[in-house]
Amino acid sequence: MPRTAGDLYLLWVNSPLVAEDYPAVLQLWDPGGRPIAELPLATLELQPAVAAAFAASPATTAGTGPRIERVEWAPGVHYVLVVPFPGGDVLTVVVGPRTRVLPPDRTARFLRGDPGFEPPYAISLSLPDAGSARAAPPGARLVWRRAGWAARGERRIDLPEGVRHVHVRVDLRGPLALLVRGVLVVLFDVGLLAAVWLFGLVVAEGWRPRVPALLTTLRTSYRGRLTAALVVFFVLPVLGFAAWSFARLADEARRSGDLLIRQTLRDAVGSAGGIAGDRPEGMARSVVELGRSLNAELWLYRRGRLVGTSSPVMGELGLVDPFLAPAAFVLTLEDELDLTTDARTAGRPTRVGYRVVAGGPAGEQAILAAPQLLDDERIRRQQEDLALALVLATLTGLVAAVYLAGLAARGLAEPVAALRDAALALGRGSEPKAFPPGAPREFEPVLSAFDRMVTDVRRSQAAIEEARQRTARVLANVATGVIAVDDALRVTMANARAAEVLGEPLAPGDELPLAAPAWGPVWQAVSAFVEAKGEAIEEKEFEIGGRQIRVQLAPLGPAPDGCVIALDDATAVTRAARVLAWGEMARQVAHEIKNPLTPIRLGIQHLQRVKRGAGAASFDATLQETADRILVEIDRLDGIARAFSRFGAPAAEQMPLEPVDLAAAAREVVQLYGLASGKGAKGATRFEVRASAGAAAARARKDEVKEVLVNLLENARNAAAKRVTVTVEDGGRTLIVSDDGRGIAPEVLPRVFEPTFSTTSSGSGLGLAIARRLVESWGGTIALQSEPGRGTTVTLTLQGGDAAHTAQ
Repeated sequence: MPRTAGDLYLLWVNSPLVAEDYPAVLQLWDPGGRPIAELPLATLELQPAVAAAFAASPATTAGTGPRIERVEWAPGVHYVLVVPFPGGDVLTVVVGPRTRVLPPDRTARFLRGDPGFEPPYAISLSLPDAGSARAAPPGARLVWRRAGWAARGERRIDLPEGVRHVHVRVDLRGPLALLVRGVLVVLFDVGLLAAVWLFGLVVAEGWRPRVPALLTTLRTSYRGRLTAALVVFFVLPVLGFAAWSFARLADEARRSGDLLIRQTLRDAVGSAGGIAGDRPEGMARSVVELGRSLNAELWLYRRGRLVGTSSPVMGELGLVDPFLAPAAFVLTLEDELDLTTDARTAGRPTRVGYRVVAGGPAGEQAILAAPQLLDDERIRRQQEDLALALVLATLTGLVAAVYLAGLAARGLAEPVAALRDAALALGRGSEPKAFPPGAPREFEPVLSAFDRMVTDVRRSQAAIEEARQRTARVLANVATGVIAVDDALRVTMANARAAEVLGEPLAPGDELPLAAPAWGPVWQAVSAFVEAKGEAIEEKEFEIGGRQIRVQLAPLGPAPDGCVIALDDATAVTRAARVLAWGEMARQVAHEIKNPLTPIRLGIQHLQRVKRGAGAASFDATLQETADRILVEIDRLDGIARAFSRFGAPAAEQMPLEPVDLAAAAREVVQLYGLASGKGAKGATRFEVRASAGAAAARARKDEVKEVLVNLLENARNAAAKRVTVTVEDGGRTLIVSDDGRGIAPEVLPRVFEPTFSTTSSGSGLGLAIARRLVESWGGTIALQSEPGRGTTVTLTLQGGDAAHTAQ
């Protein structure tokens, strides 16, 4: 059974009427008809005496149980629930009509708070006119009239206590608030239509926004950067103004609350001073009566503790701090009179004023507190108007930023586009258009520099054209065929001589393998050179159709890929070089032949003189000596003739290759040289052969191998070698002849294989030339290394005895 206002609040909270937001007043009566507890949740015009009469009525005291009474009262029908309890206590709940005419009680504002949505109108009733003879006509209409930016309606209605006037006031706000709301509604509709359109694109065409590409464009676009800068320029001041405006509204709400608090405390200080001296029970009742008389929420503290509130239910529910706030307690210690601070009551922001109402020792004074809610409807409306205005200002700033950024970007894009068109025209070789007037001053240096660049480019193009024509004239008259090709061997340029050398006409765009298919080896070499992307010039020689063609390849550069081909028909030059070589060789051979003839002639003349002036015995000795000398010289002539014949012999007349045991051939030649020089003779050259057992045969001709060995050993002996070693390695495929003779100077070493070149006055110069020709005819190679004073090493590398070979 309820006993306090807190118990009544618990009963009301658990009832379904709370969700419907009905106005009600709950009261608990004792058997004598005196109120025990009261919970006013709304300000009803039905007098408390009516509820008291129902509580003390015979129907209630008879114990018939709960009942509901219907009472017609302003502003409409009221229902009174009467619930008798055992022991005589009676609970009455007066529920009024759900209407805006009945405002919530101050206690209900703390307990339930203001509605989340306040309609833009207010309804009020005039005082009853009981003596009026005129009754309101049935179905009377509401009469409206305009009063500034508000619409006022008025109507007369008949109520039990008399005729009343209903006044309705609709706040139309100001023109600025209406304009802001109208613009925002239009923008919302536009945004909604855009969203529907995008959704249609996604559904109908499968369109998907490319977010990464869009972000990259916005991040790298000048317009995007300028838009971001302008957005910051517009939005930051708006946000700063918003923060300042909301702070200003909050300060205004605090000042308004402080004024009301000070006025309430000033009105209550006289009565509160007398209340502070009562007993605790009396102080609690007196605070309730004082709050009801002032229609204000009051809290009384004594010695730092709560002793009474004007709404006991708030104290019972723990919504009021039972101890004085520390900041207010300082008033009792520092001899201050009043203080206003921010606080929270029932979870809502409040402004609480404190005032000393009764003196006493420090810490024992009586302090009266008056709370005031800060979230009232007027402040909320102002904040709502400000928030909507700020939203519109932000959207306007965004639109202005985008527009101004586009305008600025367009102003910069026009001269940039003109520069681009002029550059493209210049690249095509045409005359660029003049720049349009009105370009920004910042672009004047750029445009002037571009004009200078155009002049320089024209001058450079003229110089390049002149150089090209000069090069074309030079190429047209040179004896070398010049062809420029790209990486696909397509002709980009060719002179007339190139067509003469190829025997086929060439035009830009022709593919060389198709234009001259007989030159396939040359084009393969060119393709390999292009693919290798070499930087050095390469020279090659080819035999095409019986002609000796000399080819030089040079890269065009890093871009584009391709190369330059220089073609020379070296057939006549090679033939002339051969004629000159043979002439030189003939002169050398004639010189070599003349050398033996002179001793022969001198020997014959000597014999003639001896015969005329000497005896037979002396003549016979002289004849024998002279004959021996003449035979030596004749042998020398025979060697020169055979060597010359060997060097000039064509390859077709040579015998086929055969397996040759290089070690055996080397031993035979060395053995003959050993017999000729005499074993153990003082100062004689020592010859030796080194070969491993079981060496395979090499492909060559045995007689020619011996001839090459004789030439090499003879050269070693003529170089004053004391020791000559013939080594067979690499399984019988490599033959090395090394000596410790005088060696050959480095400057003449490259010429040792040239015909007619010799390092001695007695040599013919054909030995090493013949040796090289023979070794190459076997398909092998010959190399020579020498160091002056330390000797010479000649290395022959031949094919294996089982290798395929075709005589050259």
